[in-house]
Amino acid sequence: MRQMRMCSSPPNITSDPLPPLLNAMNYVYKEWNYKPAGIVSYGGVSGGVRSALVEKITLTTLKMMPMVQSVSVKNIATRIDANNNFLPNEHHLHGAESLLNELYKWAQALKTMRQ
Repeated sequence: MRQMRMCSSPPNITSDPLPPLLNAMNYVYKEWNYKPAGIVSYGGVSGGVRSALVEKITLTTLKMMPMVQSVSVKNIATRIDANNNFLPNEHHLHGAESLLNELYKWAQALKTMRQ
């Protein structure tokens, strides 16, 4: 089965997508045209929302459809345990479920545009 969904996690350092992420999106440009994209962001107080907004603009430029639903992890340092595992709360889990459900719906709807 071909992958029809993409989730990325931009760091909220400068609010700009990092060069490796831009390179990856450019590399798969044709393969990802007319496919949905989900964003999981993280950061401090804002949870990486500024980076996510810039990434949405980049995704639409590359003919991808960013989802309205997203997962934003605020104060990421407080969500990491002693073994460096992420500890999601109910909000993160619900957001991820909503995002994945939307990605699936949009992937089905955009199939005709990719043919």
